[in-house]
Amino acid sequence: MADARSTSRRVLAAVPLVLVCAFLVFPLLIVVLSSFSDRNSFRFPPDGWSLRWYGQVFENAQWLQSLSVSAQLVLIVVPLVVILGTLGGYAVGAGEFPGRRVLALIFLAPIAVPAVMLGLALLHQLQGAGLVGTPVALVLAHLLVTFPFCVRVAAVSAAGIDPRLNRAARSLGASPLRAFLTVTLPLMRPGILAAAFLGAVISLGEVAVSVFVAGASGVTVPVRVYSAVQVQLEPTIAAVSTLLLAASVLVIALLDRFLNVSRLL
Repeated sequence: MADARSTSRRVLAAVPLVLVCAFLVFPLLIVVLSSFSDRNSFRFPPDGWSLRWYGQVFENAQWLQSLSVSAQLVLIVVPLVVILGTLGGYAVGAGEFPGRRVLALIFLAPIAVPAVMLGLALLHQLQGAGLVGTPVALVLAHLLVTFPFCVRVAAVSAAGIDPRLNRAARSLGASPLRAFLTVTLPLMRPGILAAAFLGAVISLGEVAVSVFVAGASGVTVPVRVYSAVQVQLEPTIAAVSTLLLAASVLVIALLDRFLNVSRLL
């Protein structure tokens, strides 16, 4: 009797967990499976299976241009935001100076601000500088969106470093810069890689801010997907989304397998 009650309680406790997991995974599953549909419309479950939508993505000049823009943006934004985020995260995570908490709040503030407001603010600032519609505007917008997340991850990594290691390096004659480069930075490596991953994923999926500052020649994949669904929901969109999802899952799996970065996310 006691075993039956215990089993019932476990089943009841698992129901919310299963519902939450289904809520998170099921929409992604629909998109992935729909990308293999043989029909011209976005349908789930598909009546038949085909890879032709993936072929159309790589034959379409507009999708190729957007994939190129997104790839170039990631290659530019990620190194910049990793450098800035690592320095900022180290300052607020391991630094000891007056105003550290205030600085942390300023660094993390964009997370609490709706993306639409960030987009409007950027549009106002960049319009005055004549940068709207240029690649520079897109890079600045993505740096603003990704920076607080990279700072957060780097700060957690820096806060977990034993400060005695840095002091030991200093006592052996290392300068502050040398101690940071040879002791602190290697210990922050998992956090830095996690920050790079977050920066890449957020940049690849960013829409709200990009639509305010992107020009006709700088349409990213998410912005093109957003524009395409306004006209027709076709499997090509699901194919592009599945490619982005597969790339993200592959990278996080490799990073977690070899560097256990999930504990920092």
